[in-house]
Amino acid sequence: MNLIIAGCGRVGSELANAVAMKGHTVVIIDRDPQAFQRLEPEFQGRTLQGDVRDQDVLSRAGIEKADGFAAVTSNDEINLVAAHTACDLFDVPNVVARVFDPIHNMAFKRAGLQTVIASSWTAHRIEQLLTHPGVTELESLGNGEVLLVEVQILNHMAGKRASDISVEGGCQAVALVRGGHAELSEPDDTLKDGDLLVVAVLSSNLPQLENLIGVKGG
Repeated sequence: MNLIIAGCGRVGSELANAVAMKGHTVVIIDRDPQAFQRLEPEFQGRTLQGDVRDQDVLSRAGIEKADGFAAVTSNDEINLVAAHTACDLFDVPNVVARVFDPIHNMAFKRAGLQTVIASSWTAHRIEQLLTHPGVTELESLGNGEVLLVEVQILNHMAGKRASDISVEGGCQAVALVRGGHAELSEPDDTLKDGDLLVVAVLSSNLPQLENLIGVKGG
């Protein structure tokens, strides 16, 4: 996947190192050239000095061909502008923005952006959203044989039953989150656009689950 990361602070550098190590093509942008010193010596991506809100800078980063864009600076307003530009002007299919102030989260959501509230595991969460759009790993159980994942219910999945989100040999809906309220999932629950379905799945079956809901894993 071609990924662009806006901001090379703690989260941005951790994210860039992680996705580059997994073989993705990465460009990371920051206005401070010293920020790139946070990257691992083995980092195989490209660095670009500039303002992440500048359309020319984004074009030089190759945003026209980007599969994903993460705005992870330490400033909510900058992240909102950069993410909105990537989504609306350049039609990047998968855009994620880091949010510090929960009060700002609603503005990001109204703009149709995926958000991650800043926390100690922000980089991992954003990596999941970028490389497995639509499916986010919440927890790994045992030695990783079973995963708890959050499936974002999109328009093409609305109207299906929770029991339809399954793959042969190991996948089960556990909980349904709607409007911020969570409850245990029932097989006959009818899914709506915007719901989040928590699913337990064998790690070996994750690719089949991604295929079922129509996303491309990384």
